[in-house]
Amino acid sequence: MNPATPAPGAHPDTAVSRLRAILAKGEEITNLVPAIGCVIALTPRRLLIVREGSSFRPKTGVREWDVGAGMSVRAGLVRQGSGSLVIKWGRNATSVFVRAEHWDDALALVGTVRARLRLEEGRALGGRRPPGG
Repeated sequence: MNPATPAPGAHPDTAVSRLRAILAKGEEITNLVPAIGCVIALTPRRLLIVREGSSFRPKTGVREWDVGAGMSVRAGLVRQGSGSLVIKWGRNATSVFVRAEHWDDALALVGTVRARLRLEEGRALGGRRPPGG
């Protein structure tokens, strides 16, 4: 799914159209996962959840996190046709549900986020391995 190309017949207030509107100039999407009621997008510096419709909180329907220390993304199990992703930042957590047909995309996003977090941790340690790592 390419965020630059909306689905045929898509309503102008879709999550994908709002995602395009909030990206910074030159910001590219590295991973895009259609989820239930939203899309999850990963750019080189941010993870975004853009909800469908306008009745969700926050009022903009957009949640975003800088990819960095304090963040974790975890994939649950697929049950009854969908699985959950849990995004944590400090003590706050958000869950998103992804249909089974998009689960491989969700796992790829989780892997990409984790790899970036490991790289950042390595840079913070000056290339040294963490204790026990």
